[in-house]
Amino acid sequence: MKYALITGAAGGLAGACVEKLSEDKNYIIFAADIAKQGLDELRERTNERVIPVVLDITSNESCEAAAEFIREFSGKLDVLVNAAGIHTMASLVEGNITSVMEKMLSINVMGMIRLNKVMFPLIKAGGGRIINFSSECGWEKPQPFNAPYAITKYAVEAYTMGLRRELNFIGIDVVKIQPGSFKTGMHNQAADGYRKLLESTEYYKPVLTVLKPLMSTALAHPHDKKYLVDTVMKAIYSPSPKTNYKSKNTWYLAAIDPIPDKIIDAGYKALVGAGYKLMKKFGKVKD
Repeated sequence: MKYALITGAAGGLAGACVEKLSEDKNYIIFAADIAKQGLDELRERTNERVIPVVLDITSNESCEAAAEFIREFSGKLDVLVNAAGIHTMASLVEGNITSVMEKMLSINVMGMIRLNKVMFPLIKAGGGRIINFSSECGWEKPQPFNAPYAITKYAVEAYTMGLRRELNFIGIDVVKIQPGSFKTGMHNQAADGYRKLLESTEYYKPVLTVLKPLMSTALAHPHDKKYLVDTVMKAIYSPSPKTNYKSKNTWYLAAIDPIPDKIIDAGYKALVGAGYKLMKKFGKVKD
């Protein structure tokens, strides 16, 4: 029997991965999340090979308790998928940015580092592999007001590359997943953060007003999660996995990424200026 631990399992993407992997009778899946109700619902729509584990990845004690539970149950892990994470939109100079960043870093980065450290003996015992969720935001140039999330994913990129090169010496694969836009609770988090920023900003009302329709359009057209599930299954099952898997990255963000920074900066400024004038002309905003 093989054993997998998947974090963020009460969410849409990780939950879908649990559901797919649970179809394999050779796997027992430890489905981990801080949201017990979501885990119970996941268990109800899967089978007895899915074992809910209430886990707070920001807590050493919680991670250690989960590791002890798995150690007593199986003594090993064949796969650890770090899919837990949060997202919001925020200014880097307004509002409670320090609190926002501390929370995002504690979950998106330190939670991953903490859990991999605690679970490493089980991964080593199983000759397993570690799969870390990054994002397209981890390699693309940050978009305005999405920098807090990008910061955490840039950190995940560096951490995962460093971990891969370290564990390469002892024969343990480390894989990075870079998803594009998929319909998850993170979309709601992003939209809520943008709304709060627009309501409270002192400096960026015109900018945020112009960019809001663009953000809303992007959030309104997410990809089907089946594509990401397929990608994660490749990372799990491949005898020799790639170091990095992209999944439905946003084409237009990828297209502008090679453009020199000063040109991109000027383009954003010109777009906002022209857009705001048009919105005023047609009565969409008032002075």
